[in-house]
Amino acid sequence: MTEPTPQQIEQLTRAFERFTRKFKVAEAAAAADNALNALDAQTLVFVGDNPGCLIGDVARYLNVAMTTMSSAIDRLVKKALVERRRPEDNRRSVALTATEKGKQVVEEQVAGYRAACQMMLRSLDPIERNELIRLTEKIADNET
Repeated sequence: MTEPTPQQIEQLTRAFERFTRKFKVAEAAAAADNALNALDAQTLVFVGDNPGCLIGDVARYLNVAMTTMSSAIDRLVKKALVERRRPEDNRRSVALTATEKGKQVVEEQVAGYRAACQMMLRSLDPIERNELIRLTEKIADNET
């Protein structure tokens, strides 16, 4: 494979800046009612999708320090969006679950993401949509 040109890199950089801005706007709109920052919103979505997960699981998934993750979990607990529980089989660990209120916020967050995706895909014809999805998955799955 050939290396991308500086012009291609610059074009993609600008396109991704605009692209991610659309997601940030959708994320902010979904989180506005609950005053969640981006890390807290991502943490809540992960916990909602992975009931019983540990703080370390979330930290690894989001690639943040344990102290940062502990602070995020503390904020979510204070807002009654996440509960900490000690599993019977390992009383030294702390399992995380989304509360009913937290699950509702996750639904709103996911709906915001989907609305942003729908808006972006509308500007493409069906063949372009499939190609965008294919290429995005290829980039996301690349390990290097």
